[in-house]
Amino acid sequence: MRKLIGLFVFLTFVGMQICFAQTREITGTVIDKSDKMPLPGVSVTLKSNPSQGTATDVNGKFTLKVNDGDVLVFSFIGMKSQEIAVAGKTNLTVEMEPDAEMLDEVVVEGMYGTQKLGSITGSVATVKEEKLRDRPVANVADALQGQVAGLQVYTASGEPSASFSMRLRGVNSMNASNTPLLIVDGTPVTASAFRAINSNDIENVVLLKDASSTAIYGSRAANGVLVISTKRGKMGEKPKMQVRAQYGWSQMAMDNLDMMNAQEYLKFREMVDPTLITNSTFQEHKAWATKYNVDTDWKDYLFKSSSPTYQLDGSVTGASEKSNYYFSAGYFSQDGIVHHSDYKRMTLRSNVDTKIADWLKVGVNLGLSHEKYRTTFSTTNGWYNPVNFARWADPSYSPYTYTIDNNGKIHWGKPWTINNEMGGLINCSRVMEMQPQVQKTTRIMGNTFIQLTPLKGLTVRAQQSADAYDYRSTLKAYPDPLNEMNKNVGNVREAFQRFYSFTFTNTAEYKFDIQNDHHLSFLIGQESIIQKDEAFNARTQGHSDSRLMLLSASQTPYATDPFGSSLTETVFNSYFARFNYDFMNKYYFDASVRRDGSSLFPKDERWGTFYSVGAMWNMKKEAFLENVDLIDDLRLKVSYGSTGNSGISDYVYIGSIGNGQYNNEASWTISGVQNDGLTWETVKSWNVGVSGRLMNALNLDIEFYKKTTTDMLMSVPFSYTTGHSSANGNVGKMTNTGIDVSVNYDIFSKGDFYWNVSANFNYNKNEIVKLYEGFENFVQAGTGIKYAEGHAFGEFFYAKYAGVNPANGKQLWYTPEGGVTENYSDDLKQFMGKTRFAPWAGGFATTVAWKGISLSADFTWVAQKYMLNNDRFFVENSTFAADQNQAKKMLNMWTTPGQITDIPKAGEAPQFDSRFVENASFVRLKNVTLSYTFPRQLLKKTGFMEGARIYAIGRNLLTFTDYSGYDPEIDSNLSMGKYPNTRQYEIGVELNF
Repeated sequence: MRKLIGLFVFLTFVGMQICFAQTREITGTVIDKSDKMPLPGVSVTLKSNPSQGTATDVNGKFTLKVNDGDVLVFSFIGMKSQEIAVAGKTNLTVEMEPDAEMLDEVVVEGMYGTQKLGSITGSVATVKEEKLRDRPVANVADALQGQVAGLQVYTASGEPSASFSMRLRGVNSMNASNTPLLIVDGTPVTASAFRAINSNDIENVVLLKDASSTAIYGSRAANGVLVISTKRGKMGEKPKMQVRAQYGWSQMAMDNLDMMNAQEYLKFREMVDPTLITNSTFQEHKAWATKYNVDTDWKDYLFKSSSPTYQLDGSVTGASEKSNYYFSAGYFSQDGIVHHSDYKRMTLRSNVDTKIADWLKVGVNLGLSHEKYRTTFSTTNGWYNPVNFARWADPSYSPYTYTIDNNGKIHWGKPWTINNEMGGLINCSRVMEMQPQVQKTTRIMGNTFIQLTPLKGLTVRAQQSADAYDYRSTLKAYPDPLNEMNKNVGNVREAFQRFYSFTFTNTAEYKFDIQNDHHLSFLIGQESIIQKDEAFNARTQGHSDSRLMLLSASQTPYATDPFGSSLTETVFNSYFARFNYDFMNKYYFDASVRRDGSSLFPKDERWGTFYSVGAMWNMKKEAFLENVDLIDDLRLKVSYGSTGNSGISDYVYIGSIGNGQYNNEASWTISGVQNDGLTWETVKSWNVGVSGRLMNALNLDIEFYKKTTTDMLMSVPFSYTTGHSSANGNVGKMTNTGIDVSVNYDIFSKGDFYWNVSANFNYNKNEIVKLYEGFENFVQAGTGIKYAEGHAFGEFFYAKYAGVNPANGKQLWYTPEGGVTENYSDDLKQFMGKTRFAPWAGGFATTVAWKGISLSADFTWVAQKYMLNNDRFFVENSTFAADQNQAKKMLNMWTTPGQITDIPKAGEAPQFDSRFVENASFVRLKNVTLSYTFPRQLLKKTGFMEGARIYAIGRNLLTFTDYSGYDPEIDSNLSMGKYPNTRQYEIGVELNF
């Protein structure tokens, strides 16, 4: 018996040794095959025991105890699952490919439940984090330019605090808003929030284009929806800290207009006015400028050759068994290329989700920002504008005061404020120094939610969202000892605005299956939005001491701007529902309806109903394609629906009273015309698309659409005999018809080398179908644009310039009948077939990676975009030559009979005609990024660092355009005195701990 017991103990001990010998630790890294980036949150389990496993960390790394006979299963939402046998391996590198059936990750449809991208019947596009991070600009919208077919994004100027304009699939409205609805983590926000978001906090941006994907947003979604999701921890992710630092510098991107130097300008003035040849005062100045070699390049004086940019970000992210979290802090600082303009921003973000119980989840997503910026006088169009001043100022004068000693040597002093030799001209740079305008905005945007799952498949969610900010502007005009006109008289203006928008959203969504083949979901919801905007301002004058620049330091109100105030309150109420169905992940159908009420409209016209239906066929699931290896995925989509637009000024339907004068006495007058029938503008749209993936390398997406806008919210012109020039009404009809195409191709993906190219473009044809009773056309005064049925909105309407008559140097114009005349009149104006809105737009990009080195380049382009270059009107105008410098081309001015030139003779004032309408189409190298990621094996030796990356970025490095102004990107029918866009260089480092 003792022998048997001893033998049993011996065999047990040997068996344990064998088991322990087989159980060991395996490590590995999981990366995305398309871009070689690590994949965090990938599930790694044992095939024999799915409950035993782990998840990859933020760097895509994992560690797991295994036996030699085990098989590991790798699964991740949006990626094809993989099974890999351990078979003696100790370290694995796993490359995961996108799963055509899942099409990336789950998309959060703003505030209304969740759907997988692959199940959405509507038109949806995604821009991922790597296209947005590290960008050297405050406004994240700039990074979206050229990324999505059908989306046009324009930066308003190169000023660091500049805003943006954005349009999706053409112009839907003539007078109402054309900006997509913006949503951040389920919170609807105003467009200015784009500047307050740290781009390094963004996980992805999802663009909803058609009615099927946007109709559930109803009255706010006529122009599409932009859903921004910020980062958050992923379940199974270990805590991680990331620090990122960047430094860069900015320069003027371009200027294609050559101005005269001092000698050329003095010569030209004599050409324009020959009496100056014998004018002693002029000749003395000419001799002085020549003797002391005065030839001022005012652009160099007013613009910096290099302006610094700094950015520092830190974040902590991770998850526990019940909670996930993301905390970040960021600081951004950028100097403008014009003196006395800059921008600073501080941001904080906290995203926390907690599963309190199996049936209860709560979360808080909160973003805070504080912005402080100085702006120039670029909104004015006179000499105070540094952009104008840089071109107009006489190059034969210096910006500095001077003295001449007994030896005839000149000594330069301080910058002058007023130069009496130049007719009392005010140095705008000195004015900006002595009249700083500082603006500050403190913003909070975020939401809290409570989510219950009382039954399997049933999700009840209550979300409370807020977008609110305080804005303050301070303008101080200090008493200037160098300015005789303002030596002892200063003034102060303070302005304050408080805005808030609270959104309360309550939804119930029920998802269930029938026989595992029929998948259904129903969602119903209610939403209320309360907005309030209040502002006031005050201004005093008579401040004689620069140390006493508070409003209360003077009791004298400013004559033309003593005080002001405003208050606006708006309420929206909505009810909505959505139904989704798919059969075997092969046939999909969805429908939605929403009813909106808005206080912006009269009582009887406040409610509007919007709807959509959509269907999708996953053809790859059919038997005739299942075994076709060439085709990995093929889907056909079709949708139709309606959305609304209420983006007009507040309460314009109300008849208003104003003050005026009658017979030289104060009186009351009707200042606004009442319209009790004013209601929603509606956009109805069709979308048909096909998408697929071929040869596991080529992704192709093609969509056709047609949008029809009815009941357009327009300012309808009235006869002046009514006492009013116009009033708001619902009139007219306009269509946008076009195509979106997106292509993405992996040229090479093998081993350590990867090369990808992508491209997208949109063509959009806009047409005004109907204006209103009795009007087939009318001219928008002062814009050079005419509305007419059968023409595009924004088509230029000018007289066509025919050049210069060689016989007498007079200007010539084409008549509508095809003749030529020297006599200008408004009757010469005609449609030019050129519009301010580009019908063609797109982008293309390439990424090359080898081991840890990556190089990517993004281009953006627009075609057939036109703009009136109003800057040229002032520098190609001989009638202004006595006071303003002129473009170099003016030296070719007509002077002799028979001379062939397009510059008319001296004294011929140009007209606003086709000569100033320029082709502002462009191709721009938007962003270039070169980076190197250090080997993790090397960093592991530090014991605390998990990842490190260094990178260099270039923005707007190259611009190809025929436009002669500072920037073709300006989104306007004309350009004058606009702050130039910038070319930027930046280097940075990213460390992960």
